[in-house]
Amino acid sequence: MFFARFSLARTFLAVLFLAIGGAVIATLSAGHLVAIGVVLVIAFIKARFVILDFMELRHGQRAMAASLMLWCALLLAAAMARPLMILAFA
Repeated sequence: MFFARFSLARTFLAVLFLAIGGAVIATLSAGHLVAIGVVLVIAFIKARFVILDFMELRHGQRAMAASLMLWCALLLAAAMARPLMILAFA
């Protein structure tokens, strides 16, 4: 009942669990490429929650939400390209 009325609390717990999960994966990954990708995707999902729910752009200002999501997607692509380039040129 608590989480049905307080969707922001539910989102906060989701972001908290994603942060803990990302930290655990990053700690135990030993630099494997798949684990790096998983941590980056988790970071993108957390950014999506922050943009849509905590910045209150889910139900308004679609252009602002889309531009922020595009910015996060570009950073995700750049962050994913770096380990691939290092692996390709090493």
